[in-house]
Amino acid sequence: MKFSRMYNIVRRGPVGLGLLLIFVVFSLMTSCISVKKVVYFQDIKDSTGVVNIEHPAKFIDPTIESNDNLAITLQTVIQNNTNTPITTNSVGTFNELNGYLVDKNGYVEIPLIGFVKVGGLTTAEAREVIKQKAKDIYNNPVVNVRIANFEITILGDVGKPGKIILPSEKASIIDAIALSGDLNLTAKRDNILLIRSEGDEKKCVRLDMRSTQIFQSPYFYLKQRDLIYVVPSKNKIQNSDNTFVRNLGILSSIISIFSIALVFRTVK
Repeated sequence: MKFSRMYNIVRRGPVGLGLLLIFVVFSLMTSCISVKKVVYFQDIKDSTGVVNIEHPAKFIDPTIESNDNLAITLQTVIQNNTNTPITTNSVGTFNELNGYLVDKNGYVEIPLIGFVKVGGLTTAEAREVIKQKAKDIYNNPVVNVRIANFEITILGDVGKPGKIILPSEKASIIDAIALSGDLNLTAKRDNILLIRSEGDEKKCVRLDMRSTQIFQSPYFYLKQRDLIYVVPSKNKIQNSDNTFVRNLGILSSIISIFSIALVFRTVK
């Protein structure tokens, strides 16, 4: 509302002043969310055709760490009485609850094969190491390894906060946000905090979902046990404050009663 219009309302007398107060209160109570605060990738302009993002982050295979659960399958070929090759699953597929736990020294124990050092290796490298050891026992073994508990934690102003088990090791922060039910409209898209554990260190970085520069960040792709915190806006925090909401309601009621009294007084 322009200042000249506000001035004209005030000039109408007590009724106008009361209406102006009501307008101000309800304007404060109804917070409008700017489009610029909620739109992703704002630096891609409308109707610009194909936009190439230069120097996107390169995916680096995560390495196996202590306390990882590995799902390991080992298949081999045996001969039956008719000399017909039969593929059999000799190790089995294990989920995160009863899989192969990597101990603090980076070893995993596999039946018949024994202890295998996999800590610090990618799943592809671990597969080759296990395969070479399995050749001493199995005929032409086929090995598959994946991290069964590849999970991250996402908290804050999202649809479904909590732990998420990612379906693939090649998962980005966008994948995690999508699996959490997306950011709420009141979330600060320019203030996504990612906390990563690397050995005994904790690394913290702020990411901006409103810019395509996020695709260039070395933290675009996630690692197991990453923590993502989505900061809520100031209005969200205030609306969640029961004291603030209660006081605002009381103030609104007082102003409403005052305005009604002014109306009756003017009519008389």
